[in-house]
Amino acid sequence: MTLTAGERQRREVNTYNLFYSAVTARADPPLSSRGVRIPVMFPVFEDASEGRDLKAEPDIVLYDGSTCVLCEIKSGNNISERDIDQMAECAKVSIETAEEELKNAQVRDKTEYDGSVSSVESIIVYQDMDEDTIEELYSDSESFREAFDRLTTYAVLMTQDYGGNLRVLGGEFNDDGAMQSALRVGVSLPENPPDEIMLTEGMEPEVLAMAVTDIWGERALDHEDGVRVSRAEVRDFFAPRHNVRAGDLELAFEFLQDIGACEKVNTHRYEFRREHMSAILGVEELVMAQRVEEYLREDDQSTFDSFGDDGTN
Repeated sequence: MTLTAGERQRREVNTYNLFYSAVTARADPPLSSRGVRIPVMFPVFEDASEGRDLKAEPDIVLYDGSTCVLCEIKSGNNISERDIDQMAECAKVSIETAEEELKNAQVRDKTEYDGSVSSVESIIVYQDMDEDTIEELYSDSESFREAFDRLTTYAVLMTQDYGGNLRVLGGEFNDDGAMQSALRVGVSLPENPPDEIMLTEGMEPEVLAMAVTDIWGERALDHEDGVRVSRAEVRDFFAPRHNVRAGDLELAFEFLQDIGACEKVNTHRYEFRREHMSAILGVEELVMAQRVEEYLREDDQSTFDSFGDDGTN
């Protein structure tokens, strides 16, 4: 079944939160109890020095003061050529490049660590993949066998599931540190992880609309005078983890105004009130069914058609 844009984005966010929960107290044992931290999300590791052309963009970085793990989180369970290419780039990241990115992420301010790295690892985590499936496909499918072998040349392949375990399915770590040991042992994950992450890597208007109404819109129920927020405040809220694009935020708020979830009170500032609550609570259902841009385009066309009809009567 083909997912809509909204369904895909929601699934990605849920997948990020499930993985993120492995570091929190909701997991057993939590990776945080082994000193593991998440200093940065959606970083870019670049090295354009002589003889190198590196641009690795993992979803999440794990760091425990010595080992830096570049994590790519997938909401599906199919190994694609793009997955292999992504992990090939991650495998190129050197200790020096990792230390530079941790410095850029201000790891000294965010954690108790100084940013030094002794080893770099790459992992890719798939949803709902298991040992039996891999064994069957590896035996029966030459294309899967080739893809699996190529992928695990560059990264450790892991899986996760709600109420299940984050665990290794294939590949070998480069080193034998404390974090590698913890990941080999595995982590029991909660059935209902908390929503620590609200946006996808792409930060499309659909997930932005859901996040804005989840964070600011629903608060209007408890405020008789409503809740006001500006575009700048939304961008600051998600920074530095996410660099929200102004154009996507403009589309998200245009959509929210159009469906009656908020009102514009002045330039780039909006208000959510109790009377908007029905529309606020319906945002997720709407964006699950249709892209924001498509909705606005159809609404504009409908308005134009109505105007044309009025002009000819």
